[in-house]
Amino acid sequence: MPVLITGATGLVGRALAARLVDEGAQVRAYIRRDDPALRALGVHIAVGSIDDIERLEAALTRVHTIVHLIGGILPERGVSYDFLNRDTTESAVIAARAAGVRRFVFLSFPGADPASDNEFLAAKGKAEEHVLAGGLEHAIVRSAPIVEGLYVLFDRLTRGAVVSVPGRGAQRFNPVALEEVIDALVAGDAREAEVREIRTVAGADVLTMNDAAERFAPGRRPVHLRALSGVPKALATLYGRDLIVEPTPV
Repeated sequence: MPVLITGATGLVGRALAARLVDEGAQVRAYIRRDDPALRALGVHIAVGSIDDIERLEAALTRVHTIVHLIGGILPERGVSYDFLNRDTTESAVIAARAAGVRRFVFLSFPGADPASDNEFLAAKGKAEEHVLAGGLEHAIVRSAPIVEGLYVLFDRLTRGAVVSVPGRGAQRFNPVALEEVIDALVAGDAREAEVREIRTVAGADVLTMNDAAERFAPGRRPVHLRALSGVPKALATLYGRDLIVEPTPV
């Protein structure tokens, strides 16, 4: 039975689709626009918006596992954290239940909590609640910041020769390699036994934010700011403090 990926055109989605296809899985992607690169991999494409529940339900026909990857810390202009992270997850859970999907795999973030004062973490926490209340088998993967995604983050923080660094720059975090995140997501689709778990993945190496700026925005002059212009407040506060994540023992 197939796996369906939402958010398949993102960093994680493309890597996951390629891995699953390489392992012989039947893979579908539910995306807003057709994507020839995914088709070239052998992925079957269903086009539609995530809030079109009937269309998503149809795409989930005979699907065993949905991997829901829509979400993030950098929403498009005019898109709220709640819509990007919570509402899209609620839609996916509703469609998956209606289609008889067995398992829901969800990419979340450490510290996800509906009561958090950080808008992003609160939205992720509410999304997790939807997954847990859905009654499906589930694997929630709370991922530390992904190494390969930090290039995108620091590009957003760069203006010419200057890179804006949240906080004082001494705060620490332990990013995780994309490959390890893919491993955890693939493990969540393992079908030999029932799965109902929340797993945390994080890297072994600890960086300061100054280290990260030097690595992911080389040659730029760091400017330390508590409030960052042009980026959401939730991002600035999230990365403006220590973000050391303890991985779940496997």
